Amino acid sequence: MPWPRRRLLLCALLALWLAPAPASAADPVDEATTTDESAGPRRARPRIATSRKRPRPSLRDRSQYKTVVDPATGRPREVFRRHRFLPVVNVLRDPGFGTIVGLRARYVNRLPGAAFNRIQLDVALRLSTRRIQDHDIRLQLRDLLGRRELMVFSLFMDNDPAYPYLGVAQNQDLSGVDFHDRRYTTFRRTIGGAASYAEPFWTVPATDRHALGLLRWYTGLFFAVDRIAPYDDSLLASERPQDAGLSRRGAVIGGLQWDRRDNEWNPTDGALHESSLTLAGPWVGGSSAWARVNLTARWYRSLGTPKLVFAQMAVFDGLIGIPPLIPLGELGGLDPYEGLGGRSIGRGFYRRRFIGDTKAGVMTELRYQPFDLKVFRWTLGLGTRAFFDLVKVFRKNESLHANVHPSGGGGLYVIWDRFFVFRLDVAFTREGPGVYLAGEHPF
Repeated sequence: MPWPRRRLLLCALLALWLAPAPASAADPVDEATTTDESAGPRRARPRIATSRKRPRPSLRDRSQYKTVVDPATGRPREVFRRHRFLPVVNVLRDPGFGTIVGLRARYVNRLPGAAFNRIQLDVALRLSTRRIQDHDIRLQLRDLLGRRELMVFSLFMDNDPAYPYLGVAQNQDLSGVDFHDRRYTTFRRTIGGAASYAEPFWTVPATDRHALGLLRWYTGLFFAVDRIAPYDDSLLASERPQDAGLSRRGAVIGGLQWDRRDNEWNPTDGALHESSLTLAGPWVGGSSAWARVNLTARWYRSLGTPKLVFAQMAVFDGLIGIPPLIPLGELGGLDPYEGLGGRSIGRGFYRRRFIGDTKAGVMTELRYQPFDLKVFRWTLGLGTRAFFDLVKVFRKNESLHANVHPSGGGGLYVIWDRFFVFRLDVAFTREGPGVYLAGEHPF
């Protein structure tokens, strides 16, 4: 064979040997373009086929995929479930609320390989045996503009004929007190909404041990209309008659947030820290002028395995000015929650047991999730926890270590399809036990 023809044949064989093989139809194929949380601002990129087979999803990730039949080949293949929706009828329990029957629905849009939900819509309708109504809608949008921004919008309505009031900075032992008695309750109705925007301005790249770190600035608006109607001879009517009637709470919130969690539904590593300043007054539609400073820190650390997690939260909340009744029993910045006492912080103590201008708390948990079970196409994670809480409401001329109130206990939790968290907690305090059926981790 002449040399030129031989050279052309060798080049053709070499090109065929180096060419990438087509992807198998049985390999998992993503329906959407991919994102990488550790990359900089970018546009989504389509996946490029290679000769290396993609690993099949593990049991832990199986719920993220579905099996379809390829119309071209007739062979089954697995694709990522980008859109997910789950309505759940749930029964919750809290000593301050009674038994709560509710309908909760969540829609999630998540891109392949992402540790966070791109779009998350939650709708909750709840009614308790104590005739307490708690309804809310919450929409969270993440990275729709390609700036790693986070936007949250919410509307809520509370109708509570058993809203507790046990006194401001009441540190005495109330063992044996019937908290359901009308002397310690009042009627409260609130309708409100909030909107917030957060965007990172400093990024720490992900490593083999830690997730991407984002330092965000955030700002938000809050507005609510409250109606407080104290019962005759109640403690609130005698101590704080100025809270009765119709009032408005309008506020502007701003702050910083550091987020390095590996995921948001069940963190096993990283941290989430926040600092915020809330300014309320007539200039934003409020009935009175006041301010709030909040510092909250959360840590998550795996102890040798992601199944065993040490979690801790510390919070400090200070009110300035003349705040109305409701903020006296709340903590937090953009998303306030009730405390001290109840199912969120200070478990075992009655709901809003310790209220006041200045509050602090430390929560420590050891979470162990040994099992991930396959239930049809869903994944069911089963776990247990042990916890210990310390809470304190400050009074004037009081030392830092005075009137610190401990509580502790344990519980079980279920993670449904990396989608919802349901938990059963049993806590014990000097004033008695508390049993809680609730959704999501307390922090």
